Amino acid sequence: MATLAQTDLSAYAHFGHAVMPQATHDEQALEDHFLAMRLWTNQKMDPLDRRLLDEVIVPEVTAKTGKAPTRSAEVRGALESQPLHQYWLTLSLFYQDRIWQALDGAIDRQYDELAGKVAEQSAAPKGSLRLNPDLAMPRYISAIDHHRMAGGYITDTSDVDFRAGALYDRFASTYLRNLNGGWKNDGRGHTLASHVLGFFPDFRPRRILDLGCAVGHSTVAIAQAFPDAEVHALDVGAPMLRYGHARAESMGVAIHFSQQDAEHTDFADESFDLVCSSAMLHETSAKGMRQIFKESHRLLKPGGVMCHVDVPPRHEHMSLWDQMRCDFESHYNNEPFMTSLARTDWVKVAMGAGFARDKIGVGYRKGTAVLNPNRDDFFTEGHPEGRALIGSWYACLAVKD
Repeated sequence: MATLAQTDLSAYAHFGHAVMPQATHDEQALEDHFLAMRLWTNQKMDPLDRRLLDEVIVPEVTAKTGKAPTRSAEVRGALESQPLHQYWLTLSLFYQDRIWQALDGAIDRQYDELAGKVAEQSAAPKGSLRLNPDLAMPRYISAIDHHRMAGGYITDTSDVDFRAGALYDRFASTYLRNLNGGWKNDGRGHTLASHVLGFFPDFRPRRILDLGCAVGHSTVAIAQAFPDAEVHALDVGAPMLRYGHARAESMGVAIHFSQQDAEHTDFADESFDLVCSSAMLHETSAKGMRQIFKESHRLLKPGGVMCHVDVPPRHEHMSLWDQMRCDFESHYNNEPFMTSLARTDWVKVAMGAGFARDKIGVGYRKGTAVLNPNRDDFFTEGHPEGRALIGSWYACLAVKD
């Protein structure tokens, strides 16, 4: 008897856009199983691991050193020697790797069908796609499979390969289900646009550049927030861009995608009114971040706006366990810059790029799945208990003189 995984996809309701990989009943059940494991780990194991740190490790370290630890680096070794924490680490890595594997198999099954859809959506575009096969990849991208995604963003097997984009799109909508805009995964884009319009309600940019766009999750939302703007988006991964181009076309949004390094673009000086990024900086480096801010300044017209939105952890506002949880992303989840970014002074970086101190603002912006330019959703401090506001993003907004 055939399993549900072997039956015709037409038996199942389509979700997402026209090029989104679909799941059969069995494939969806497997995804849901590992999402349930993730939820169980978060609800059952996180509190125990926090107690282990606060009630066992911290007193031990305090007794040994004569002072209470304030940085995760001071307790990491002792914590990682504990079997309970090792179990937590194992579960956290296992469920994520298995979700990747499950989605990878589903894409294998329907790859030819998806290839036809990608080609169809790209045949008569409103936007454009410009690739550069000779682009030199930054080492912080080429040396790492971010998020433990096998092959990373840039593995390219042919001049029509879109697999990395399809896998990333499907994983994002699965892993962040109902947390970042649903299947569109566009919450960061809506948050960024809301942040800009919250401070500048009359801002109407004519040209926008989204840096590190991946498959354009945020770019589409930004383009929808500023419908009269010419929108450009860049990334280093050709398969991400091929897929992102087809994805945007299937959603009826004209975006001009190009394969470029955000540190050094080929656009002219002062050619954009808004230069932005969402969740890109934590996948770069300290040197890369500084150069990206400088490039943002170069590209902006006088009076233009820079807005970078990224993961919210700030170590000065976090408990020891939350610092450790942020460190987990760097040490185990192939996000090596995240811990350093959580300690980086974004204002200092922006000033070093050429922005005036009185034209720079940083803080937490409450995430939104729709355009909602509410100034009350902006916070300059962390949660009263020491944790960054759940559901927020850290934002840096600056205006060029």
